[in-house]
Amino acid sequence: MEGLDEIWPESYIVTLTDLELNDSVQAQIKQIDKVDKEIKSSNHTIEMLFNITRGIRLVTFGILIILVFISIFIITNTIKLTVHARRKEISIMKYVGATNSFIRWPFIVEGIVIGVVSALITILLVGIIYNLVTNGLTQNTTFQELSVKLYTFADMFKMLIITYIILGVGIGVVGSSISMRKYLEV
Repeated sequence: MEGLDEIWPESYIVTLTDLELNDSVQAQIKQIDKVDKEIKSSNHTIEMLFNITRGIRLVTFGILIILVFISIFIITNTIKLTVHARRKEISIMKYVGATNSFIRWPFIVEGIVIGVVSALITILLVGIIYNLVTNGLTQNTTFQELSVKLYTFADMFKMLIITYIILGVGIGVVGSSISMRKYLEV
């Protein structure tokens, strides 16, 4: 059996769990004495995946900013309509000595409720869509060959609910404050 390793040298397959370490792992492998200097790697594919990921993050961030402004606009207009519908009640409250914060507080609470309800509906929709997409991808034979493990929605649920509730409350407060500053002359 001597001489067979010259014909068929030993080879190893290294699978990375973190693609960002690709270059450093290759450098460490090249430093091993018995390793041939030829390493077959999918550097081009890895770089393409990083570029796609970066692009998706930028587009997602842009869409998030646009949706936040749309949400603030919707909440602002909802509170404006509520203030307009209750303008007689507000003027009566001012005449009997209600403070500005006493008059403003129910509108802030209404904005928070709108934000939280919107966040919960969004989490439900995101969960349904994410599960549909991941189920479709995992059944795709090309995707199965890549052997990529996707997070389940349950893995991300705690982080998503905290983030969405905080965003919902924040957007509700901002929308209510903008609306009251413009349309509630208190």
